[in-house]
Amino acid sequence: NMPDVMFVVRDVAGAESAEKLERALTRLGSVNLVNVDTEKSLVAVSYEGGEAELKKVQDTIEKAGHEVEPSPGADPDVD
Repeated sequence: NMPDVMFVVRDVAGAESAEKLERALTRLGSVNLVNVDTEKSLVAVSYEGGEAELKKVQDTIEKAGHEVEPSPGADPDVD
């Protein structure tokens, strides 16, 4: 079961920060699954919906105090 979208979220430091972010995202009605990988600075989200829901996911990550970038998967030049 692949996530619908991956974000690079660089400043998730430690489990507490990751859990807080997971909780915030899980509260969104459209989100089914959240996985935060603090070592790789990746957040994987499975959600239902389209652009509007995706924007809410991004906004939620930013409101939690994190900078969000699209996953490197979208850009072959990123290591």
